[in-house]
Amino acid sequence: MSEVLSKIAKSIEELDGKEAENLVRKALDEGVDPVKILEDGIIAGVRAVGEKFEKKEYFLAELYEGGEIAEKLVEIVGPRIPKEAGGARKRVVIGTVHGDLHDIGKNLVAMQLTMAGFEVRDLGIDVPAMRFIEEAESFKADIIAMSSLLMATMMNMAEVVNLLKELGLRDKYKVLVGGGPINPALAQMFGADGYAENAVEAVKVAKKLVGLGGA
Repeated sequence: MSEVLSKIAKSIEELDGKEAENLVRKALDEGVDPVKILEDGIIAGVRAVGEKFEKKEYFLAELYEGGEIAEKLVEIVGPRIPKEAGGARKRVVIGTVHGDLHDIGKNLVAMQLTMAGFEVRDLGIDVPAMRFIEEAESFKADIIAMSSLLMATMMNMAEVVNLLKELGLRDKYKVLVGGGPINPALAQMFGADGYAENAVEAVKVAKKLVGLGGA
């Protein structure tokens, strides 16, 4: 069983989606625990892709492709996993701030967080400040994650933090920011709890923010 799981992980690492799907279906047919397939096969494979990205052996295109392969595999395995498996997961609402229509980086972060075991609600692009908070409240989120690729819109991240303070909700959520013009100093100025320069780093920071380890 461990051999097929390592093969699944390896096929994802090598971006061979067809082989990965064949191996996942084979593992399910052979009665391998779906949770094991998810954790030791699919997530392990995504982690390996992320490690190659960090070492600059892979670039954004490969990182995105690996995530897409994994998403398709999760669709196959997901229905076979008992709802109680793994217990309660940490939740993230994520979006691109108001006025900004860029979503590639945000999509990568959402995908990587999902593969890392977070429940993610993607709000899309051009998200008003109040909507981040309303969705975080309804989703019972742990983290509000925001992206901006424009200098003209990045201050809208601070608006969300200020609204949280005005509503007496600032201590309820961790705020994670990232995007082209953002850096650690700006993130601190905005009042964010964490900053990540790419999708792989975002997972590490998010885990640390909610006490799951990480960077």
